[in-house]
Amino acid sequence: MKKIVLVKIGGSSITNINVVNSAKIEAISRLATEIKEGGKKFNVLLGHGGGSFPHVPAHKYKTGLGLINEKSHLGASLTQRSASELHSIVMQQLIKHDIPAFSFPPSASAIAKDRRIVKWDIEPIKKALDNGFMPVTYGDVVLDLKQGVCISPTEELFRYIASKLRPTQIIIGTDVDGVYTCDPKTSKEAKLIPLIDSNNINSVSADVGKLRKFNVTGGMGSKIRFLHNISVNMGTECIILNANKKNRLKDALMGKTVISTKIVA
Repeated sequence: MKKIVLVKIGGSSITNINVVNSAKIEAISRLATEIKEGGKKFNVLLGHGGGSFPHVPAHKYKTGLGLINEKSHLGASLTQRSASELHSIVMQQLIKHDIPAFSFPPSASAIAKDRRIVKWDIEPIKKALDNGFMPVTYGDVVLDLKQGVCISPTEELFRYIASKLRPTQIIIGTDVDGVYTCDPKTSKEAKLIPLIDSNNINSVSADVGKLRKFNVTGGMGSKIRFLHNISVNMGTECIILNANKKNRLKDALMGKTVISTKIVA
């Protein structure tokens, strides 16, 4: 099998965060082109966030906390449906660009325990890769052995997949150039952190964690910890970059040096 690269496109890059159920069709189309052009020499497994689609019902019904009241089941269903609606749009754009995308909804087959995936048959994903397809998954509602249901963000799905497929690289596309010392959207003092490793992971994740905005999957702080753990356990290089910048993702896939934050063991 060719080398495998996991690519995640964040919800902030493919949806209008402040408008419920509003997809950025042009952005999704552009990113599909960049993935197609940049990932020709290896296997790409794509994941995407939910942005303004599932985050709204998930926040309203506190779906991430599980089945906590009489409205939790409905909330989980609405959250799952919203996530699949955006996924359908992403799949349409991928196929429109002649990418042989093959959908893998986590809610259909993954099982979690205390918000951590513990069982997921990824043999179909392996077979899809072997047969020349590009597997596509996404942050979704998953049945949870401890709390009934939970929300599994793409990073958690990647953690489990990475433990089975051992990808050489994970690329996370967001709406900023990488990890900053403070919020680059509100402070001119914000400085990009080009490298995160065992020497600064604790201080960086603690500082960034304070910047968490409305995001039911935890925001940048949790992403950093997820990715560093993957890098430590599997030797995978992880990159956080700005997917809103044209060709940034394509260039990274092609091995070019781009403005980003690199996370290594």
